[in-house]
Amino acid sequence: MDSKIVLNVAKEDGRSRLKESYHNAPYKLTHYGAANLTDHLEMIIMSASPGIMDTDHLHIDVHVKEEAQLKLFTQSFNKLHPMKTGASQHTDVQVASGGILHYIPHPVTPFKDSIFKATNHIHLAEDAVLMWGDIISVGRIYMKEAFEFDRLHTQTKIFRSGKLAFIDNQLLQPKKQPIQKMLFFEGYTHQATFLFSALFAQELKSELDEILTVEYNDISYGFTQASSDVVILRALGSDGELLYDFLQMLGQLCWDFTMHKLSESKEGEVIENEVTESLPVVAESVVTEVVVVVEKKSTTSPRKRKVSKSKTEEGLKYA
Repeated sequence: MDSKIVLNVAKEDGRSRLKESYHNAPYKLTHYGAANLTDHLEMIIMSASPGIMDTDHLHIDVHVKEEAQLKLFTQSFNKLHPMKTGASQHTDVQVASGGILHYIPHPVTPFKDSIFKATNHIHLAEDAVLMWGDIISVGRIYMKEAFEFDRLHTQTKIFRSGKLAFIDNQLLQPKKQPIQKMLFFEGYTHQATFLFSALFAQELKSELDEILTVEYNDISYGFTQASSDVVILRALGSDGELLYDFLQMLGQLCWDFTMHKLSESKEGEVIENEVTESLPVVAESVVTEVVVVVEKKSTTSPRKRKVSKSKTEEGLKYA
């Protein structure tokens, strides 16, 4: 079965709103909670099918327009049933200038003899922000189908300003690869990948260096800066729900950090505009009041001192 999901989000009256959507059986696209509960838009992809069957093809098209913000959720684990030919899923994402996309789907569970390929092409404007997750299970463990799938191929490409910035390419074939050993799953049953892409990715990496210092008994993870604007985290565990919650925590942390950076940027623009508007007044008073300025020995106006104090308080509040 060929299925398609289309989602277009735009900013209107200060809020991100659903401007266009399309879905066909067995999928459904609906609001995640109340439509106007937040300034950003939250949507969830639901399915009436027990999972992905042989020869199924799903195309997801997401367009986040200028300054719009979207959090996209899924309903449950994505089950891949036994196959002979294979199934596929392609996701095409466009995030315009100032846009933000947060998408962390539930884990993929491949059944015995399943064949699946997922490709993700993500196109970001220069100042767009992305939070992206992906979790892979080794199969139905309690049905003794661990590592019994035939082929699982996932590929994610991130383009920024039309140029390729990052590729994550994973091909898992248990019958041909020692994926239970070193450099693969290493005894774990689930693998999670989290991607954060923004112009301030390096600043986030510095925050993670201080925050992610805790060792978990059930999760082994590591993260690095893959490029100037991409941070990647890879985690291994034995519980899909636990890894999903872990990525959701990371996603919310990155979302809050992004909101802080946007607020900081807007505050800087306000200060710059105020200084620009006051320049003609300062220029006219330089000649007549130069003696007074020297006697006071001050180069900072009360307005600027107030702004500096406000920025310090905001920084402490965020810390």
